[in-house]
Amino acid sequence: MEDLVLSIPTQDAAFVQTLASRMGWTMRRRRTSVENFINSCLNTSQMTDEEIQAEVNAVRRGQ
Repeated sequence: MEDLVLSIPTQDAAFVQTLASRMGWTMRRRRTSVENFINSCLNTSQMTDEEIQAEVNAVRRGQ
């Protein structure tokens, strides 16, 4: 399965949704994906500024 980003005119969204359903594909709005990610982050514990900086530094250094 491959995820693609497709920008289409709003008035064509219903047609593309119908086509996707008939082809057995799933379709979701980008906003939904972002909202799901944000909502999942709310369930994590709060990090201090120092912990955030340590995570950023670890990613930058490839650790």
